[in-house]
Amino acid sequence: MRKRLEPRLVWALDTASASPAHLPPPSPSSSPKQPRPAAPFLAVLFRRGRADAAALLNRRLRGAPVTEARALLSALPEVRDAVSYNTVLTALCRQRVGGGDHLHQALSLLADMSQEAHPDARPNAVSYTTVMRGLCASRRTGEAVALLRSMQASGVCADVVTYGTLVRGLCDAAELDAALELLAEMCGSRVQPNVVVYSCLLRGYCRSGRWRDVGKVFEEMSRRGIEPDVIMFTGLIDDLCKEGRTGKAAKVKDMMVQRGLEPNVVTYNVLINSLCKEGSVREALALRKEMDDKGVAPDVVTYNTLIAGLSGVLEMDEAMGLLEEMIQGDTVVEPDVVTFNSIIHGLCKIGRMRQAVKVREMMAERGCMCNLVTFNYLIGGFLRVHKVKMAMNLMDELASSGLEPDSFTYSILINGFSKMWEVDRAEMFLRTMRQHGIKAELFHYIPLLAAMCQQGMMEQAMVLFNEMDKNCGLDAVAYSTMIHGACKSGDTKMVKQLIKDMLVEGLAPDAVTYSMLINMYAKLGDLEEAERVLKQMTASGFVPDVAVFDSLIKGYSAEGQINKVLKLIHEMRAKNVALDPKIISTIIRLPEQTPLLWSATTASVPHSHGPSILQSAPPSLTPVHHYHVALTSRAL
Repeated sequence: MRKRLEPRLVWALDTASASPAHLPPPSPSSSPKQPRPAAPFLAVLFRRGRADAAALLNRRLRGAPVTEARALLSALPEVRDAVSYNTVLTALCRQRVGGGDHLHQALSLLADMSQEAHPDARPNAVSYTTVMRGLCASRRTGEAVALLRSMQASGVCADVVTYGTLVRGLCDAAELDAALELLAEMCGSRVQPNVVVYSCLLRGYCRSGRWRDVGKVFEEMSRRGIEPDVIMFTGLIDDLCKEGRTGKAAKVKDMMVQRGLEPNVVTYNVLINSLCKEGSVREALALRKEMDDKGVAPDVVTYNTLIAGLSGVLEMDEAMGLLEEMIQGDTVVEPDVVTFNSIIHGLCKIGRMRQAVKVREMMAERGCMCNLVTFNYLIGGFLRVHKVKMAMNLMDELASSGLEPDSFTYSILINGFSKMWEVDRAEMFLRTMRQHGIKAELFHYIPLLAAMCQQGMMEQAMVLFNEMDKNCGLDAVAYSTMIHGACKSGDTKMVKQLIKDMLVEGLAPDAVTYSMLINMYAKLGDLEEAERVLKQMTASGFVPDVAVFDSLIKGYSAEGQINKVLKLIHEMRAKNVALDPKIISTIIRLPEQTPLLWSATTASVPHSHGPSILQSAPPSLTPVHHYHVALTSRAL
């Protein structure tokens, strides 16, 4: 005889839904009711019991969006258990956008768990620890510790994972003393710290430079029979390197050696990578030599990191030497596409395209296929040396190999043709890119805009500028580029409007923009406006450079305002702005009746310029000018 459903389950099957608040209102014309999302779980509950229904629900919750998961959890009080709650808590605590709101929801859900009638659905150590981890990630360590106290008050025992989570959170927040107190509490509760807990403490002490405390932690570990290993030290070194503390990471490596542990290839790779990113390639190469001395064989990661570092500082002969060492050394390390791309990139940047092509041929000989990055570097390199035909041949080859140009490819093409002032071809690639569904960003537009401005194509530049504003918004560089073009063409009306719009957008002019404005107004003879911009520049915290003073000195000199010129020279001295050959040339062209200028400039002229000043003076200068120049040179 078939078992009848209990009235309570019948009601649940009829009313359960994923989110009652999101159900559309009933209407006469609506289609028959769709199956309720909660119904399958309730059916399993009736047929096979709570455990099987909960297992099915938990599988569903793990792959469901947070909103749907919460709704299912709410709709199934007869099915949910602690695992169900913990799955949703984990999803909430991992969310980063609107993290405060999600953590509030997690705390609320944890409170709901505490009110559950069924013991299998009440919070356990995992529930509390999950929420603590979320609070610690948001630097809300005080609330996390308070939650530990609530957990203990409710009779749930904290385990090593709970304490470890809090110790890590406190150490990450630089609350090391609080972490140490928690460690003492942990030991007093007969919960044995493990290597993970000690690693968190060590990481915190290393970050803050408390090296004596680091030693104490090691002693404590030894007393408890926990010996640090290479993996633990490498993890510490990696953490410090990721935070840009390579010097401290090197100290940890030295400490590791002092304790009788030898760094392995991973340890060295972490340090070498960090040094190369900082531009300290020589120090990275010294570590490579240390590896040889200690018998640690480099792997492809070691070589790739060093080659990329050398290519970044354009030391291509050494980079090529490392490639040769990989292929012909005592222990052959097979280069991969990353190795070859780093070499090709560096060679392309310095225009050694024949060598770049040979490296590409070497790739093919060793069975290493070119990828899109390879093509991008080569195309950019050929455009940089104006080998347009070679670049276009590579574009054809790229297409025939089944690869699709990406945003970076088009950026290279637009930039390359813009620098050659081939505006039409650059615009054509911009259009092609958009036709292929790739969104144009500022880094695509700026080179083209700069080329238009440099060539005085201000109408076209304004059209492009407005397109940029519509498609991706404008930044300070875009405005500065347009202002430069307007300054060059002497369009003061456009300049003022651009500055006004820039300020409305909340963007501040930089030192280069101020310099361009001062130069324009000085050339136009509007020295009052040039002085006003200079005051704005200094008020904004920028120090005028020698080009700014050169523009103003030329302007005041043209109007015969020698006192203003003297004032500017004294101001240069006060601001420690050294004279360069260009401004010296400006001064020696001033009228003969201004010998006082030379006594004013003597202290500002760099010693290295003294002997060359007279040689650079034009032959049309009068003997009086030569006399003043000679005096200046002797005074240096």
